[in-house]
Amino acid sequence: MINKSEQRQLQKEALKTLSIHQKQTESNRLYQLLFETAAWQEAGTIAVTLSMPIELDTAPIIEAAWSANKKTVVPKIVNHQMIFVPFDDGSSLQTGQLSIREPVTEVAVSANKIDLVIVPGLAFTRSGARLGFGAGYYDRFLVNYTGKTIALALSPQIKQNIPIEAHDQLIQEVLTVHTTKE
Repeated sequence: MINKSEQRQLQKEALKTLSIHQKQTESNRLYQLLFETAAWQEAGTIAVTLSMPIELDTAPIIEAAWSANKKTVVPKIVNHQMIFVPFDDGSSLQTGQLSIREPVTEVAVSANKIDLVIVPGLAFTRSGARLGFGAGYYDRFLVNYTGKTIALALSPQIKQNIPIEAHDQLIQEVLTVHTTKE
């Protein structure tokens, strides 16, 4: 059986096989689906990552949130813990741990002030299992988070099964290009 580390590497390779056109087409569909969810429409504060090139581009999500007068917060690693900090078009960025862009500020927004977390990952099942990047930051954050969680999954990211361990947290809703409105 393949271990999680090997599975992560395979997922990264699978994501690289998406053509630019296919990735953009799927991303646009996923944005549309996200913006139609009640979780998005009702949220005042949204947590989202500043995406890496291999991931679905989160810039359109952030811009849509700003256009809808929603607050955006992004993750930052401080003392080996993930916190969420305010992010707006005036935020100064730096390269943080794991080579991820993050705001300079360390003023954390309390988890109970975040209405929706858009959870990143390398792979997902439709039932909410997630293969993350391996550091466990989101799993540790989500243990005590009581708001809504959504993941947006490009076609290579949808899997039938992902090995689940005791510390792994399920995502409430996984949107795919095959998601239909109810």
